[in-house]
Amino acid sequence: MTFEPLKNSYQTFQITLEFKTEAEDGLLLYCGENEHARGDYTSLALIRRKLHFRFNCGTGAAQIVSDSRVVLGQWHTVTVYRDGTSGWLRLDNDTPVSGRSQGQYTKITFRTPFFVGGAPGVYWLARAAGTNRGFHGCVQSVSVNGKGVDMRPWPRGHALSGADIGECSGSVCGGVTCANGGTCFAHRADGYICLCPLGFRGTHCQESFLLSLPSFNETLRSYASAPWPQSSRQYLSFMEFEVTFRPAAPDGTLLYSEDTDSRDFLSIALAAGHLEFRFDCGTGPALIRSEEPVSVGAWHELRVSRTAKNGILQVDNQRPVESMAEGAFTQIKCNTPLYIGGVPNYDITKSSAGVLRPFSGNIQKVLLNDRTIPLTAAPAEGVNLENAVHPCVDQPCANGGTCRPKWDEYECDCPLGYDGRHCQKECGNYCLNTVTEAIEIPQFIGRSYLTYDNRDILKRVSGSRTSVFMRFKSTAPDGLLLWRGGSPTGPNSDFLSLGLQDGALVFSYNLGSGVGTVMVNGTFSDGRWHRVKAVRDGQSGKLTVDDYGAKTGKSPGKMRQLNTNGVLYVGGMKEISLHTNRQYMRGLVGCVSHFTLSTDYHLSLVEDAADGKNINTCSN
Repeated sequence: MTFEPLKNSYQTFQITLEFKTEAEDGLLLYCGENEHARGDYTSLALIRRKLHFRFNCGTGAAQIVSDSRVVLGQWHTVTVYRDGTSGWLRLDNDTPVSGRSQGQYTKITFRTPFFVGGAPGVYWLARAAGTNRGFHGCVQSVSVNGKGVDMRPWPRGHALSGADIGECSGSVCGGVTCANGGTCFAHRADGYICLCPLGFRGTHCQESFLLSLPSFNETLRSYASAPWPQSSRQYLSFMEFEVTFRPAAPDGTLLYSEDTDSRDFLSIALAAGHLEFRFDCGTGPALIRSEEPVSVGAWHELRVSRTAKNGILQVDNQRPVESMAEGAFTQIKCNTPLYIGGVPNYDITKSSAGVLRPFSGNIQKVLLNDRTIPLTAAPAEGVNLENAVHPCVDQPCANGGTCRPKWDEYECDCPLGYDGRHCQKECGNYCLNTVTEAIEIPQFIGRSYLTYDNRDILKRVSGSRTSVFMRFKSTAPDGLLLWRGGSPTGPNSDFLSLGLQDGALVFSYNLGSGVGTVMVNGTFSDGRWHRVKAVRDGQSGKLTVDDYGAKTGKSPGKMRQLNTNGVLYVGGMKEISLHTNRQYMRGLVGCVSHFTLSTDYHLSLVEDAADGKNINTCSN
C-alpha cells in the first residue's frame, strides 16, 4: 500500500506498527529519496524473523536489528525512532536497540510514497532494506509521529494505491454471539465489538439500562438514527438544524442523510475542530466551514440552514458563514433516516460528504425546523449509546417532573400541583384536585403553561366572535399570553393569539385567508399589572390596554370563522416556537389573573385547567 511521503520527518520521526507475519522475510516499511534506494531512505524489514531498521542520511546507513525473533502467526508491535544520525528499535516490550548512521549528514529527504507491506520495485530495494520480498501477513495499525494512519482507500482513508491486499478480520466474529439483537463487528484484525441496540450495553449487549442522555464513542462505532419528522416534501427547499453538543475529539460526524438513488445528501461534521456543513442538491456540492475551530470538551451551539442551494452555518458567537451549492438544482430529497453521531457504514457514504469517522462526545439536542429529534427512545434507533455523565441521568425531578438538560446544568419541568427546583413542593395542604385553593393567581416562568379542553371554554374561543379579558404583569418583553390553534400551524392554519412582542402587546388571528394583527405599542414588561381586552368580531379585531385608546385591525380574505380543534393555552405552550410558527419563542414571565371570556364567563385559571407545567403562586 502507498501513502503520502513522510512529512515533517526529515530530522526526526517515530513510527509504530502492529503486525502478524506468516513468513520469515518481508518488507514492512520503506520511504526514501527514490524507489531504488539510492541516496536517503528509511526501511523496516523482517529478515529471518528478526526486524531490521535501517536509515541513511546520505553518507552511510544505520542498521539496527532486534534482539528477539518474531513468532509466526502472532501479533507484535514494533516502534522505530530516529533523530538525526541516532535511532532505536523496540519490539513488543523488549529493551530498545539503538544505533547510528555514518557520516555527518543528519537529514533525510523523503520523496517516494510511504510504502507499507511491499513496493512495486521491491527487487531494487534488496541491497538497502535487506530483503527482496514483500510482507506476507497482517498489518492492523500504523502511526507516524503519534498520528494514526487510516489504511482505508482515499478519500475515506489515507491509502493512495495498493495491490493484492486482502482482509485480515474475516474469521473474528465466527464464534461470537451478541445478545438482545446486537451484531458482531470486527473492528480489528484480532478483536471485535458487539453493536448493541438502544437500551443495551456490555461486551455482549447483555445488560439493559435506561438511556436518557446519549454519549457517543468513536471506538464503539456508536450512532443514533431517527426518521425525518415529516415527509421528504417538507424539506425539499428549506431545512434548519440546531445542535447542542460537546465534542471529546476534533473530528467526527454529527449528522448525515442522503438519497441512495441520486447525488443528494447533507452532512454536518467536525474536521480538525472546524464545523463543516456540506450538501448537494444533485448538481454539485456546497462546503461551508466555520472560520474558527471549536474547543474540545466544551459545550457549543450550532445552527445550520439551507434555503434552495444557499447554506448558512453559525457556531456559538462566530460570524455566520454562507456559501452556495453548484449547478442548477435547488431541492434535496433524502430517503435514508437522519443519522446522528455517525453512520452504520462509512464505506458507502457520498464521497464528497466528508463523513469519515464517528463522533465522540455528547449531543444534547437536535432540532429540525423547530421539531425535537428524539435520540433515546422509539422511533429512534441506535448502536452503542451510553448515558452521558449528567445530573438528569439520575432522574432528580420528583412527582412526575421532567428533567431538561442545559449543558452541564438542568431544570425540572413540574406537573400541575408541584413546584420547586425538583418539583418536590406540593401546593400547600392541597394537591391536584383542589389546587386552586393553593394557587389563585398563577405565576409563569417562560416555560410554563395552562391548558383548557372544556367545551364551554373552547366554544368561546372559536366561531365568529371571541372576547377575552385578563389582567397580567410581565418582567420580560416577549412572551405568549394566550393561544388557540392547530398543532403545529401551517402557513394558513386558523389560530388566535395574544402576547408580548418586544414590549408591545399584539393580538393576531388567522381565519384561513390571512393573518390579521392589532398592536398596542408600549412597554408592558414593567412588572406592573395591566388590563387587556381583545375582541374579534368576524374579521375585525379590537385591542384595548389599560387606559390607552383602542386599536383596531382586520384579517384579509373572506373567511369570518375561527375553526380549530386545538386546546386553549394560557401563559405559554408546549414546543412554542414550532407550534406558533416562531411568532413566539417562549411563554410569559409573570402572572395572569381575572381571566374572562365572552364578557361573563370567568375562568378559575388553575382549577379549570386540564393540564399545566411549572405553575407557582404569583408573588406580590
